[in-house]
Formats: sequence, C-alpha cells, structure tokens
Amino acid sequence: MLASLLYVSQSALSPWHERSQVEDILTVARSRNRQLGVTGALVFTQARFAQVLEGPKTSIDELMASILRDERHRDVEVVLTEDIPERRFPSWSLAYSGSSKYVDRHIKPLLQHEMSPADVHERARKLSDIMVQLCTALTVSSA
Repeated sequence: MLASLLYVSQSALSPWHERSQVEDILTVARSRNRQLGVTGALVFTQARFAQVLEGPKTSIDELMASILRDERHRDVEVVLTEDIPERRFPSWSLAYSGSSKYVDRHIKPLLQHEMSPADVHERARKLSDIMVQLCTALTVSSA
C-alpha cells in the first residue's frame, strides 16, 4: 500500500527571483523524490503552493519534515492524507505545470480555517483530482 499526502502553503518566495527559486525547488525535489521512491505534482500560483506526494509513508514523512523547515513556505497545511492502491502520478518524480489562477481559487480556501473538516476534505479531494487532470494533460501533450 502506498501513502498519498496533499499540502497547501503560502509562498514566501521573492517576487524578483521566484522563477529561479521554483526551478531550484523542482531540480532538488525531482532528484530527491526519485531517490526516495516518491512521485507527485506541484502547483505554484505565485501566492501559494499545492503539492501531492505519493509513495512509501516513511519517504513522505521525510519530505514533509524538510518542507516544514523550508523558508520558502509559510502556513503549510496538510489537507489530505490517504492510503492509495496505486500511483496517480507514476511517470512523474514531480510534475509541474506552472501558474494557474484557476488552481489558485481551489488552494486559497484550504488555507482559511473557517471550514469544517468535511469541507476541507471535499475541497482537498477536488484539488487533488484537478492536479491529476493537469498531469494527464501534460503527459498527453508531451507524447
């Protein structure tokens, strides 16, 4: 059985250097994810991050400990954890599709604490599904 985790966070990137900082994140994360047997997807909206990680629970725990220490994030919130029977991002050590205002509208509410746990779960599930769809589109367009 594999574990899956979705977190959202506020970006603490410098607006003047965010492109190079995101590239640095992607380069390091892709290499580290491969070493740990983790796959997933990252969305950066210039204001927020959302990332799905999937793989062995110990690997995901190790990555989350690192993300929680990373000064490029603020207000990191784990919004969905679950066991999954198979990977949803099998071809991606870390898929990345770039910025999206549409996706940002789904991330922002998850960082607000006024929602019930059921609402958070429903919105997190929807965001996770959107990220899978984005990666499916990336796979089709690169084939």
